[in-house]
Amino acid sequence: MNLFGRILNRRKRRRSFIRKKESIKFIVLNTIGIFVGSVIYAISVDIFIDPNHIAPGGFIGIAIIVNHYFPIIKIGLLVLIMNIPLFIIGLRRIGWHFLYGTIIGTVLSSILIDIFAPYLPSIHTDMILASIYGGFIMGVGIGIIFRSFGSTGGSDLLAQIIYDYTGLPFSQAMMIIDVIIIIAAGFVFKSIDISLYSIIAELIGNKTIDIVQSGFTFSKAVYIITENPEPIKEAVLSEIERGVTEINARGGYTGRSKKMLLVVVPHTQISKIKKVVRDVDPNSFIIIAELTEVIGNGFKSMKERI
Repeated sequence: MNLFGRILNRRKRRRSFIRKKESIKFIVLNTIGIFVGSVIYAISVDIFIDPNHIAPGGFIGIAIIVNHYFPIIKIGLLVLIMNIPLFIIGLRRIGWHFLYGTIIGTVLSSILIDIFAPYLPSIHTDMILASIYGGFIMGVGIGIIFRSFGSTGGSDLLAQIIYDYTGLPFSQAMMIIDVIIIIAAGFVFKSIDISLYSIIAELIGNKTIDIVQSGFTFSKAVYIITENPEPIKEAVLSEIERGVTEINARGGYTGRSKKMLLVVVPHTQISKIKKVVRDVDPNSFIIIAELTEVIGNGFKSMKERI
């Protein structure tokens, strides 16, 4: 083999080593994240959710209902048992690679619920407080698990399998499953209040999951439709120091071509950009929209993690 060939092979081996190293680091960091999220999730179940008979959908809701009739069977064990058939079906359909995070998250969270239960206080408090704090802490835990590319299995995985077999949209399948569980909890515990508080916990948990995954954002998207784009663009670049994206637009009524400028700014600069646009072109049309998350230069780094 000539010198060039040896150098090329050496570079290939080095790239392969770096990829393997990064892959191992990725798996380790995500596993740690799933563990931390599972700890938080288990704490919420043992302290707030289970003691107050709140059943916020999912397999955890089913496990709380079954545990009420058969207290000898632990909640975490029930969740794990119910997930095993789904793991087998999911493994055949989507493969080990995609199920890894779900299996780790489900096993860890289920085991930790039962391990922590004897040592954590069961807080029997006002139901509204229990549903708010229980849903919030649970949402934080699940959100961290999701950010670490994991899952707690349960209705998430079941809804995905239902979609694969029937084509029923994932969100609809999730909603149907959770509604059935929440209504069943009201019948089992003989109180409509249980179902209503479970809905509160579910909604707060889902919102918290979104916040944990996306983070708190205070950024706005500003769309500026104008016939004088250049002076506005120059003013934004020089006075606000934000990037501007030009988009071709055409008036639906007049048929005239215009430019639409897109600027993403922190909420603290909204008043400033409105003043800049008003001073340059009072006839411009401004649309200000909320953003869920902004990733890129000047905002959140692509490398940011939990």
